[in-house]
Amino acid sequence: MSIPEYDGSNDKIPDGDPLDFLGHGSHVAGIIAGKSEFYTGVAPEAEILAFKVFGAFEGTDEATLIEATIMAYESGADIITASIGRANGFSDGPWATVASRIVEQGVIVTIAAGNDGEEGPFYASSGSSGKEVLAVASVDTSRVPAKPWHATFKLDGVTNTTQLAYIPPVNRDLWNVTGLSILPLAFDTTNPAEACSPLPDTTPDLSNVIVLIRRGTCTPYVKQANVERHGARYILFYNDDYRPYEIVANSAYKSQIALIDAKAGAAIIETVKAGGTVTADFTVPLESNWAVGFFNAAGGIPSYYTSWGGTYELEIKPDIAAPGANIYSTYLDGTYKVLSGTSMATPYVAGVAALYICKHGGRSVHGKDFAKNLSRRIISSGDSLPWQTLEPQGLPTDFGFIAPVAQVGSGLINATKLLEFKTSLSFEKFALNDTGSFNQHHRIEITNSGDETVIYNFTLEPAGGFLAQGRTSGRLGDILDVKPMSLVPTVIFPSGVFQVHPGETKQAEFNFEAPKTGDETKLPIYSGKILITGSNGEDVAVPYMGMACDLKTQMRSKMFPPNYPLQRSGLGGEGIDSYHTYAFNTSRAAQDFPKIYAQFKWGTKELRWDIFNVGYQETDWVYPPVEGENNYVGAVTSSTYAASSLNFDPASMDKEKVSSFPIRGIERTTTWSELTDRFWWLGKLANGSYIAPGNYTMRFAALVPLSNPEKSDSWDIWRTPMITILPYNP
Repeated sequence: MSIPEYDGSNDKIPDGDPLDFLGHGSHVAGIIAGKSEFYTGVAPEAEILAFKVFGAFEGTDEATLIEATIMAYESGADIITASIGRANGFSDGPWATVASRIVEQGVIVTIAAGNDGEEGPFYASSGSSGKEVLAVASVDTSRVPAKPWHATFKLDGVTNTTQLAYIPPVNRDLWNVTGLSILPLAFDTTNPAEACSPLPDTTPDLSNVIVLIRRGTCTPYVKQANVERHGARYILFYNDDYRPYEIVANSAYKSQIALIDAKAGAAIIETVKAGGTVTADFTVPLESNWAVGFFNAAGGIPSYYTSWGGTYELEIKPDIAAPGANIYSTYLDGTYKVLSGTSMATPYVAGVAALYICKHGGRSVHGKDFAKNLSRRIISSGDSLPWQTLEPQGLPTDFGFIAPVAQVGSGLINATKLLEFKTSLSFEKFALNDTGSFNQHHRIEITNSGDETVIYNFTLEPAGGFLAQGRTSGRLGDILDVKPMSLVPTVIFPSGVFQVHPGETKQAEFNFEAPKTGDETKLPIYSGKILITGSNGEDVAVPYMGMACDLKTQMRSKMFPPNYPLQRSGLGGEGIDSYHTYAFNTSRAAQDFPKIYAQFKWGTKELRWDIFNVGYQETDWVYPPVEGENNYVGAVTSSTYAASSLNFDPASMDKEKVSSFPIRGIERTTTWSELTDRFWWLGKLANGSYIAPGNYTMRFAALVPLSNPEKSDSWDIWRTPMITILPYNP
């Protein structure tokens, strides 16, 4: 549903053309079901139903996403996957709600967790925050796409040709070289400084060989210059064991350079050292779309960009992780491309789910409970990942903790467990909540569909805890603030031998006690998994997550950072203490109306801007307020231009284009962006009328998390003076 000219604000014109303008959808589709002579997706026999929500503009709106999701459901899809979203973090948002209800009808829904990892915890995405939706995080892969070449090894009369991988510089042509021998500059693979200094004068002419050098410590261009002085035209660097793969940049030197992995380099050196030869052929194939795997020493860790959960009401998000970094897949016009993001991880999970449905059937076979059961099977398959928050410069640091649930859910999806295991679990996710609303008791139904009786053992695998409060007052921490710490709950497991006979389902109960911490103002988060290991060799797990403090208490009167909200009205941008009389003169020379700027430490489920008659007291608060009762006049509206403009311009802006308060589902302000929400009241109320001149009490308030909106103290209220509305022309 898009046209090439759609820019996110003009009208959309639905049509029947699903072809992609941007390449993003093509890449996602290829991950699921791509199939060619040199590429295979996760589920190559899956049938794709395409619902285009982007035009040439990289963006869309939630209404379009909801409509497309419903269309996919009505078209009979077994799986709906969407690699799109925005920061939100509320499970009852419009798209999240629709997606969850579709899961309850038997359709698997996978949605990307988001790519805002630098913003730190509690920055979950919109659709993926749905209660039954699978929010997918990204993991760095252990092999990345590279170009193929053939190495012919000859030793002791034996010849062997092997396909290997190489990475040329960015925007350089593939090597077109064949028949040249590879000459290691030295046989010592332990010397990282090889060729970092000028080579001796006795160095032979290197113009008719391919020189092999360890990547090592100094820059590759220093090494390139040193060997080029001796005639080198082609240089292969073999990577260090400890170094993640890298794309070598272009240089000003004439010689050509490329990177191969450490094992390939070692094999070449061993052969030549033993008296053999290795010759290279970079001409087969020269097909630009052909790719092979290149070992990445930093693989198998959470991607630094993957967004952290959970939701603002402490629900577990994300749910599962999958490979999402440096993914090779189909692109526009028959080409292929490498892209990274949770957008790439999400279709991987959808593809694995498609394999399961191909083998066992979908909702038409198993009914409405199918999607929820398969979602739990996917979650319980997750393999733990190591703690890692930043992109490593070398081998990932061993912090001694597994990655938290708020970052990767239950871990990396394991297709073998999903497709083959006889153990299946039915459970509600172990969202322990905070200490004020602690969810202590949890249950798992364990089904043994195998042919033998299985004894199951239960163990606790705690993940690294962390403090959500950051270094900046009034802000949660960003990724630089998140440091691992030991935060382990006490868990009472089922007693005795837990034995499940073939075809039997048995319930296991778990009782949690939150860990004690020293400073609850830091918002400590703990998480991990309950590991369930069977005597049949199968192991599955259920994630848990909680906050070791009372969130409502910690956020009361702290929803807004220091100095917010604030007003900048009139030409001088005056605050509300000195400027609280308005005539709603919107001219560029006056700007005489309330301009409110707000930031939020925590996401708020509801933001209200209400007007009351003078005399209103908080003891009069009733939710929802009713016009004409308890001194309530009405909710205000805000100009839709406020979000993107600094001033209202009557010549180009329509004052009737407004949105009404209350506003629901506002995400927190982050340290990196520090984006401020702006609201302009031009006099119009939410009921469509304009406010009458007079004196009023203004109430601008954010709902505290996990709170009852009917209680006045559940709101963080900005205290303002009485406001005066002068006579004006609406």
